[in-house]
Amino acid sequence: MRVFIPKFRSIHHVGAVLILIWICVFYFQERLVPYLTIKKCGWPILEDEPFSTKVLLVADPQLIDNHTYPGRNKMLLGLSKHTVDTYLKKNYQTIIRQLQPEYVIFLGDYLDNGRSSSDKYYERELRRFKRIFYTKFSNTYKYNEKFLVNTPGNHDIGFGDGVKLESRQRFSTSFAPPNKVHTIESVEFISLDTLSLASTKPEINSESQAFLELFGKSSTPRILLSHVPLYRDKSLSCGPLREGVFNGDAQGYQYKSTISSDITSLILEKIKPNLIFTGDDHDYCDILHTETNSREIMVKSISMAMGIKYPAVQLLTFSNSKKFSYSTVMCYLPTPYINVVYYVLLSIFTGFVILIWNTKQKSARYNYSSILPMIETETPSATAKKISNFLQEQELADMSSPRSSSSYYLQSSNTFSDPRKSSAKFQNSKFGVAFNRHKSKLTMFLRRWNVISFLKHSFYMGLSVILIYYVGFCLTL
Repeated sequence: MRVFIPKFRSIHHVGAVLILIWICVFYFQERLVPYLTIKKCGWPILEDEPFSTKVLLVADPQLIDNHTYPGRNKMLLGLSKHTVDTYLKKNYQTIIRQLQPEYVIFLGDYLDNGRSSSDKYYERELRRFKRIFYTKFSNTYKYNEKFLVNTPGNHDIGFGDGVKLESRQRFSTSFAPPNKVHTIESVEFISLDTLSLASTKPEINSESQAFLELFGKSSTPRILLSHVPLYRDKSLSCGPLREGVFNGDAQGYQYKSTISSDITSLILEKIKPNLIFTGDDHDYCDILHTETNSREIMVKSISMAMGIKYPAVQLLTFSNSKKFSYSTVMCYLPTPYINVVYYVLLSIFTGFVILIWNTKQKSARYNYSSILPMIETETPSATAKKISNFLQEQELADMSSPRSSSSYYLQSSNTFSDPRKSSAKFQNSKFGVAFNRHKSKLTMFLRRWNVISFLKHSFYMGLSVILIYYVGFCLTL
């Protein structure tokens, strides 16, 4: 079976075509796929409400860092961080451009190890977060009324008695106070630090308890924002949009899947929210708290590294012009790792094309039949065959025999201190002869099939592809 390869004049022409293919694939995967995927999303429409407010809810970006995968190779860890950061940034930026939300609300776990890192390390990771998410909603690195980052996560400050006061203060300084009410179009969005509220220590929970006591009966619609989900009956189903099974009893280091039933009852009694948005679990869940007829939605993680197959964000449309009404839908992001599969397959194809090109361009020493004699025929002449065979034999003989100067010196010199005597003994030994023979065959193989040229061309092609990807599709985000 003959493989058809276009007859390019040089490897530069082959490289240009391959680079053009790479650019097209990069553009499709890094720009067109996010655009087409998010274009399928749309803000839910409220009937009989010409004026409404659009809110984007983002949960658990949880930027992976040096502590996320203990023991992982440093280079591989760097590649993992770059891959996840790029996924977050390109999709988030596309959401902002395409859907143009009026408000953005984050639901905690901004950094993977914000609670325990040193100030210097924290500042570096915080800059990563800002490079990804700070857009027109926050032109400076300060809190913005349309960019709400009040709700802390357990990875930001800890959980319960494990909440670190210095980390909570650092979070408040970097983002915003964990307990705060935002009034948007006559609707109260209440950010509640349930992590500190779950503590039994007064020095940790007093601030959240005092904030909770401020609420009483009110006719103003309320939407509660909490990182940790509220307690719910185990018989409740999360609905068909959930990927896995929710375990309400799960807990671990600085983690619990829900806050306690007592605290949940207290929150529902004091705030009586119309709607609740939580995060932490990374997967979707939609339930109803019958005590106050409050609907709770656990928002999916936006990250590709949080153990779910289909990352997503939540879109909320609400209005309070006549009466409070709302509608909310999930917006899926592009499926992770599909682009990586494309790049691996294209890499294999690129290497195959370069290999075929180089094997077609053998050294002239092995192609005398194509130029001698100079006649238009595909059948090599007898003279050409003799010349080609003769040159190959001579080259093999040259590589097999020791250098003439070294051989003469070793035969004529009787000086035992000469280090070349031991070399001569080895070359004349059984193992030396076998080594030289295999070395000659290897050298002949490398020259005959242009292996060195193939490796060189592959290296430069790989370097060009990496530069195009990084400069053209990462730095321009």
